[in-house]
Amino acid sequence: MTDAECAIAHVALLSLVGRARFSADTYSFQLRRVHCGAKPVVTGSTLRFADHVDRRDRQIEISVSAFRPSMASRTPSRTAPDPIDLIVQVNRGRSPQLLQRKFDAMAQDRFVFLRATAMLGHRAVDLAALPAAPLGWVCGDLHLQNFGCYRGQNRLVYFDLNDFDEAARLPVSVDLLRFLGSICTAAPGMGMERLAAGSMMQLALGAYAAALARGKAFWLQRETASGPILALLKQVAARKRRSLLAARTHVVGPRRQISLDGARYLPVPGRAAVRAHIGHALQALADQFADREFFRQRDIAFRVAGVGSLGVPRYVALVRGKGDPDRNALIDFKRAVASSAAQALPQYPQPAWSNEAARVIGIQDICQAASPAYLSAIFLGAAPFVVRELQPVEDKMALAPLARRIDRLDETLQAMARLAAYAQLRSAGRTGAAGVDDLIEFGNELRARPRRWVDAARSVDAANSAAFATFRTAWQTGDERLHALCIVRGTGASGPGASKLVGRKVAAGKFRAHA
Repeated sequence: MTDAECAIAHVALLSLVGRARFSADTYSFQLRRVHCGAKPVVTGSTLRFADHVDRRDRQIEISVSAFRPSMASRTPSRTAPDPIDLIVQVNRGRSPQLLQRKFDAMAQDRFVFLRATAMLGHRAVDLAALPAAPLGWVCGDLHLQNFGCYRGQNRLVYFDLNDFDEAARLPVSVDLLRFLGSICTAAPGMGMERLAAGSMMQLALGAYAAALARGKAFWLQRETASGPILALLKQVAARKRRSLLAARTHVVGPRRQISLDGARYLPVPGRAAVRAHIGHALQALADQFADREFFRQRDIAFRVAGVGSLGVPRYVALVRGKGDPDRNALIDFKRAVASSAAQALPQYPQPAWSNEAARVIGIQDICQAASPAYLSAIFLGAAPFVVRELQPVEDKMALAPLARRIDRLDETLQAMARLAAYAQLRSAGRTGAAGVDDLIEFGNELRARPRRWVDAARSVDAANSAAFATFRTAWQTGDERLHALCIVRGTGASGPGASKLVGRKVAAGKFRAHA
């Protein structure tokens, strides 16, 4: 492009901005297209670019209104925050005993650390250094272990994104970079070289971009899946409720009780009050789903699960289900807290949700092809909780064994990347999110210039590695800020390995198995 052509484009774009028909963000986006070699043709309030970079040499027509509400503003660069201060901020007020377990596990494994520090990851990403991305509904913590099987309310078994605790309306690149970065972070633990990780990231990025560019959301269940994901779906579909009950409960007389094993399930502090709150919640669920017998309470326990949310109040209720004792059901109650992704990126305003549980299930409902059985938002006392049924079909993909067959691992990662794109397409245009056309355009941008995104994902991994090293040193050397969170009232005890305060010490390997 000649200097004269570039000047014409600048004047035309500034004219449109002056007429309030173009936002400043759109102007920046289109100028990047100009400098990449797209020749502008201005007709009234429409810009057409003859894009010779595109291998199909197609004409790209862009309406001035298409990007106005949907393109995310570029954020200013900022200095990296102290990772320990941020970790303390996110975990303040959580169960001291469970924070012992969490910090022990975080200090032993880079990937566990990444899973536990979503806010830290988002704060470390420099969105200003990347092209503007459309605003969309993102899960906010998209990593390799945020995919799994579940049974929908329609009783079909799906493989999809399955954790929306951090969900928010943010640039779709937030999920993309966290997902690609997690590939790089997890690779050494699967016995793979960095070069192989780079190749996998490029293939996953290509799959995500192609899915966005196609503009149509699909889903994965037995009839539509292939490869390792199909094998997992077939495996879990054969599991029975009785096997789940046998692993988590035991029979005493005519009824079951939850097995308090010190790993998955613990006694409930303040049992009488919590039992009353859960009883009221189960009554509300019985009314909502018109099934009073199913939700009759049998037992309750404190549930230990997850990594990032560990230490947040979480309970499981054993209910009558379809009959005592072998057709009982387990109902999970998880306290909903503010999205750390939204908190890390406050320049992107969020809708006013009635409560945090309503946010989680509202976004999950529009992003997933089908919601898990009994997914609901409910209050225990004054606190919002997300409710769902625990199911025998729930499982995550074991990626490490696939590393022996790189082609099968690549196939799985590409399928996960497509699922992320499908979720964003499915929720496009909802409550301020970008429309499908904007996501298609972004997909084409990714396909044309993928390298900057792979480089940015490597930066995400590098930032995680640096923060992990800082945290491990701080935890192992007794950093006062961390250990103050782990002091159990009445004991004054804290420190690495002090998980025995809840009855037994759980090895990090066992912790990861139940995460």
